[in-house]
Amino acid sequence: MPRDTKKMQIYDLLKERIEGGFYPPGGRLPKEVDLAGELDVSRVTLRSALELLEMERLVTRVKGAGTFARDRKTGQTRLLVIVFTEDPPPVEYESNPYLYILPCIQMAAKQMNAELEICDAQSLLSSDPAQGAARIRERGIQGILLLAGYFTGREPILSTIRETGLPVLLPHAIRSDAEITGFSVMGTNYEELTRDGLKYLAAQGHRRVGFIGGRNMRDLAVSDYLLWLMEFGLDTDPRLLQLIEWRRGRQIVFDAVSRLMALPEPPTAIFSYSDYLSLQIYEALHREKIRIPEDVCVLSIGGQIGCDFLNPPLSAMEFIDREIGETAVRVMLEMIRDRRRIPFIVTPHRLHVRESTRKIILHRKKQER
Repeated sequence: MPRDTKKMQIYDLLKERIEGGFYPPGGRLPKEVDLAGELDVSRVTLRSALELLEMERLVTRVKGAGTFARDRKTGQTRLLVIVFTEDPPPVEYESNPYLYILPCIQMAAKQMNAELEICDAQSLLSSDPAQGAARIRERGIQGILLLAGYFTGREPILSTIRETGLPVLLPHAIRSDAEITGFSVMGTNYEELTRDGLKYLAAQGHRRVGFIGGRNMRDLAVSDYLLWLMEFGLDTDPRLLQLIEWRRGRQIVFDAVSRLMALPEPPTAIFSYSDYLSLQIYEALHREKIRIPEDVCVLSIGGQIGCDFLNPPLSAMEFIDREIGETAVRVMLEMIRDRRRIPFIVTPHRLHVRESTRKIILHRKKQER
């Protein structure tokens, strides 16, 4: 949530006062009309800020009596974060998001007065679903953040989680996960992200763009992808679309790169399905002495692997981890308060241009001579 809005400025100020003891635990805040006047904001803005503080259990609002500060520690919401550290993970997804998103969830939880417990999924599978769910409830857990995606519906962990009856949110998954699991899901709009990536590459002067990715294309339809190519004036040559079983090993990715670069007219850019594949694409190109970006540009989806440290630094359609973490905790607190399920929440993405695509205009001119 943007911090520069008036509501968030008032929220930050009141939170600072509560945590600093200006409003001691049990103490009543000034009347809304007086506090709004002091802070020079409307009562609507003030109430919105107070709602956030109440959701974080930093204040209690009593009808007819006023708003009272609460002790931060006694008012904490207890959340369980379930992660998968097994290799390979039991749930099929492109890269384990907990490595990148979990630290952001931890920071957000601290800011929003929520206490996290982190549990490996294998710990919950050591007993039957009823026993596992009972242990979760006995710990006073009020909501569950499940760091996984691409579910089939057959995963044993789902039975245990459903048995708890608690609100559940997947902070980084895909839309079909909401239908399969019945849980609330946050995720990227991959249609919009893919179109944005293709639009950027077309604007850089590319006409032949290779795509390397998994066969499911993150739930995108191949027919839609071809329409977007036409929309942006890009070549619809089907040989440029390399949909592979990349889980079978790195050589599968190397072979896809070789097929693209061996075409009579090879692509001037490769759009990579994930950071993991981008690493293999880089290795394949370096092996063949194909220069990035002089000979071919590379654009990734994800941007979570330390793109600045690759040679050359990797351009990416990035997931915004910090915003994902903040939104996940905020949405979970709302779900606990309102006792409702939110099927799907779109998380934002952004284009981060680095050296792997930055020289394409010079590259195009060289080709056209």
